[in-house]
Amino acid sequence: MSDMNELPQKPRRRWIPIVLGIVFLIFVLGVGAVIFSVAWFRQALQVTETSATNASQQFDAVRAKFSGQRPLLEMHDGEPAYVAERENEPRSTVQLTTLHLMAWDEDEEQLVRFALPFWLLRMKSGPIGFSSYASGIDRVSIRPEDIERHGPGLILDVTDDRRGRGRVLIWAE
Repeated sequence: MSDMNELPQKPRRRWIPIVLGIVFLIFVLGVGAVIFSVAWFRQALQVTETSATNASQQFDAVRAKFSGQRPLLEMHDGEPAYVAERENEPRSTVQLTTLHLMAWDEDEEQLVRFALPFWLLRMKSGPIGFSSYASGIDRVSIRPEDIERHGPGLILDVTDDRRGRGRVLIWAE
């Protein structure tokens, strides 16, 4: 008779530890992603203080790798434009791995280098936007497909003629 007087036991809530475990796992993965992103960005971005002469030598060294080649984009009346002959050029068959950016700011005497894996650019839909106050570039947009068609080489080489204080060089390898 004692069995009939007992209240039925409540079922155990097993879903609570499962939900807490999933929330904890998402939190750990999120923190890991942030740490990885910061470490990658610090490795890809180099800011060095240097003289104008040394910065100019570094720009010249990159330009020497692609001697005789015109950049994919040129500045016309302060606006970036594709070179007119690009449609007649054959499509490059070289697989691009990295997009490099080098910028010089004479006011700060800093040379900035940034390298971006090209596979990351392929994942982006739409054009890539660049801007640089130091060199007078308001906004440059270019599609990854156009860079791949152009192949390895210079994408943009701009010097701020108004102030002479900045320069930006973008190239693909």
